[in-house]
Amino acid sequence: MSDDKQQQDLATQIKTFHKSGEFDKALEISERALKSNPVDLEAYDARWRLIAKVFSEDEAKKRIFPEIETLLRTQPETPEVLYTAHWGYKTLPGRAENVPSSLFDKMLQYPKTKVYLTALLGLAQRSEGTDQEWRYYQRLVNECTVLDGPSTWYMMAYEKMLRLVEKNRSLADDDYIDELIDGLLNAHLYYCRETQQWYGWAYTDAVKHRIKLNNRLDKALETLERAEIRLEEKEEQEWLIENNKGTVEFGYKKISRLRAEVYYHQERWSEAYDGLNAYAPDFLESLSTRFSSESTINYFYMLGRSAEGIGDWEKAKYYYTDAHFALTPHSDAQAGLKRVYQQIERTNPTTTFEAFLKDTEAAYKTREEADREHIRRKLLSNRLNEKAADFRLQTLEGEIYSLSAMAGKVVLLDVGASWCGPCNMAIPHLKIVYKHFSENDDVVVWGINDGETPQQVRKSLDKHQPPWPVLLDPHREVAKAYKVRAIPKFIFIDKNGYWQYSFGSSNIINGQPLIWMIEALLSD
Repeated sequence: MSDDKQQQDLATQIKTFHKSGEFDKALEISERALKSNPVDLEAYDARWRLIAKVFSEDEAKKRIFPEIETLLRTQPETPEVLYTAHWGYKTLPGRAENVPSSLFDKMLQYPKTKVYLTALLGLAQRSEGTDQEWRYYQRLVNECTVLDGPSTWYMMAYEKMLRLVEKNRSLADDDYIDELIDGLLNAHLYYCRETQQWYGWAYTDAVKHRIKLNNRLDKALETLERAEIRLEEKEEQEWLIENNKGTVEFGYKKISRLRAEVYYHQERWSEAYDGLNAYAPDFLESLSTRFSSESTINYFYMLGRSAEGIGDWEKAKYYYTDAHFALTPHSDAQAGLKRVYQQIERTNPTTTFEAFLKDTEAAYKTREEADREHIRRKLLSNRLNEKAADFRLQTLEGEIYSLSAMAGKVVLLDVGASWCGPCNMAIPHLKIVYKHFSENDDVVVWGINDGETPQQVRKSLDKHQPPWPVLLDPHREVAKAYKVRAIPKFIFIDKNGYWQYSFGSSNIINGQPLIWMIEALLSD
């Protein structure tokens, strides 16, 4: 162990070795937590998180649960001990279900504290019904404040209550919903101030809830005005650019879009259409936003309905068509097209609705191809042209793979992990890409497992059965070399060993964006 690591506290040593993939060393050091005097709760927490990652669920339970019970039996029942024990149980699948009711009861003996707030959240998460869940969240917002624990938890209680109301409006009347949205806004503004985030995030989130619940839309417009006023301040603009990596234009655009949606729900059709139409071109950013995003399809429907509201039947037809012939059609779009048809039929009574639909679908297909080509060209124009960092990694079976040995081939690296839901969602689409190039010896596809144990990798491989090699990267060498900040990340290296593209989305419709990039590199 280095002198620096010797000088670190026990919890930091465990976390450092854990993060670097030196799991055996981390486990060995973590044994000291069991003998620490006075008790080192942070080291216990680091140890249990490590065990949960390294061992199977059953083996981890056999190790962690007895240690928690020993800790509770041998130490005074302070809020800190109860809090640590609670998170020990929650390191494993099942989360709040693992926590004994007796432990929650003890945590509730410390009102208006972090441990109390944590207990209410845990009890809400394991509630058997909506009414019980609602009551726990209600207790949290009534009995605690944003200062009693992490502000994100306090915000979450409001968010959860509003989502429950979306499913069951009988839980709250309009006045109480109004109070909940105001409570969420205030908590979110506190969080933005605390973490130096864009305040507009809080304002726009509150407005989205008002739109979803059709609650006090006049207040939604007032909230957006506040957001715009705040956005004019230098500090807000700096936070938006530096912390959210956005732009001031992005801020104004988001506010304007939401204002148009409010107008839509108020049936102010002309204002709604103008506002929505101004930002429709933004949906040509990617295949997923243009063709499969539910929010995009709904946006097109709103545009169609707004155009219908002002009597512009051609525009109504245009946007209803986009909403109806999407991969997942909007449920009301065909009815909108029927109304358009009935208007047009007056001047052409020999056309049937079926023939009308066929014509609109043909126009849509032409427009779809043009939009796909626009997206393809934009995607391929963003080349990095950086020398690719070499690496040498092995599979579970011990086979060694190095990037430098792939000279003359196009290499696609899929950086991901088994715990990452979006990574797993992308696998079926990546299989399409793999099959597409399966007979081309100049294309190589490798999975790069980002920092997990061999046991975790084996479990994932057994479940998903990827046909490409998956390389173990316990020290996250590839992620560091290729600046991976979020997964999944697809990295493309050309035949000359240059890193040309990165693609950071799991929403790869039939693998098409990846196919486009590989084809571009093959044609060089």
